[in-house]
Amino acid sequence: MKQYKILAILFAFTLAFCGCEDTNDNLVGSRGVAIVPIISNIDPAFYTSNLEASYVEFNVDLEDGDTVDAAEVQVTFNGETAVLQDIESFPATITIPALDAIEALGISESDVEIDDFFLYHVVTTKNGVSSRSTAALKVFVTCEFDPALASGSYHVVSEDWEVEGDVTITADPNNPFLIGIAGIYEMEGGAPNDNILYLNINPSNFNVTGEKTLLGPSAPWGAYTNYYYTPTSGLYKSCTGTFEMSFAITVDEGSFGSYNFVFTKN
Repeated sequence: MKQYKILAILFAFTLAFCGCEDTNDNLVGSRGVAIVPIISNIDPAFYTSNLEASYVEFNVDLEDGDTVDAAEVQVTFNGETAVLQDIESFPATITIPALDAIEALGISESDVEIDDFFLYHVVTTKNGVSSRSTAALKVFVTCEFDPALASGSYHVVSEDWEVEGDVTITADPNNPFLIGIAGIYEMEGGAPNDNILYLNINPSNFNVTGEKTLLGPSAPWGAYTNYYYTPTSGLYKSCTGTFEMSFAITVDEGSFGSYNFVFTKN
């Protein structure tokens, strides 16, 4: 039973960001020689199905004191790589429309489908030595955000935590990216109450975050004091309205651990 899963120590939680893929890949193996550029501030971090209007934007810079002879942005799609643009100076803000990437690769819009992705690297050269950014920017193609798809009646399944049931998701009338989930405590077998778990959908990458939230005065089965959910990671799937979440489940006495949940629109 769940009450026997409680850990002896308090929990620690971390927010996970999936916008970059760490390839740990330099074009050369010479340490102390390669100049590795840094990619940051990615916004937006995806393309939508409306490719003509889609773009991604990010900042690229060098470590203090580093200089390079040349730098360029490369794009990779389905194993094919092309040079997209040169970088004349650092720091730089790079904006890449989807159609620019498609043209550089020599493909057409019809070759790009939902859930495909583009990889972007920044490659620098100094004294004949080339190196690329250690984080590859992985840009997925997804659907545009539809507020109506991110609210309503949802079915919840957690194979890890062994619960299943229905909840209601409601969007804030002034901010469709702020949602409230009602009914989790009741779904787990607790007495109905008015406690709401609020989540934020990041419009730049559809990552989902939230704060530690009290769902009930005790664990749903009656033991322990106060029952909390804390989002540790999350992703909103804009094409289906599905939320893929991980929650740390805790009580005042300690933690049960972190468990995966899938919220599917009914």
